[in-house]
Amino acid sequence: MKLTEILGYQLNITHCAAQRCLHRQLAGVALRPADTAALLFVRERPGCDQTTLGRALAGNRSVGMKVASRLESGGLLRRRAGRDRRSRGLFITPEGEVALAEMLPHHRRAEDRLATDLTPDERVQLLRLLGKVHNAVAEDEATLPHQPAYRAARGPRMRQAVGVQN
Repeated sequence: MKLTEILGYQLNITHCAAQRCLHRQLAGVALRPADTAALLFVRERPGCDQTTLGRALAGNRSVGMKVASRLESGGLLRRRAGRDRRSRGLFITPEGEVALAEMLPHHRRAEDRLATDLTPDERVQLLRLLGKVHNAVAEDEATLPHQPAYRAARGPRMRQAVGVQN
């Protein structure tokens, strides 16, 4: 086996390259890539809780709480009554919509750079294939008996919440 044939290695170096590209596009911008992802997620799923947000950001409740608190303190998100009396739902504010609109062109430039050598059909295919890889890993993690919280975070409901399809 060659290093170039190891899927995990290729995914990792591609992820690192994508992050470097995005950070170059975001130089001098106050918001972080996770902030944009969080704002998009909350806009697409108004009323979601910080646990679901944290999982969507490939983290946990703590990650969701940290990002939500940072965005709330900046006036970009607000917490209101959630799905039950104990929970608090997250909602994007008008200021959050403005900030998101300002961030998305930076992300689009990074996306365009990453997809420079791909046809539109190849880009769609790549996203579909990455979704399948994600599903395979999530299904594998769902069978791990020693990580019940992690297993629950990566199960079918989470894949549905973040929009990953086969």
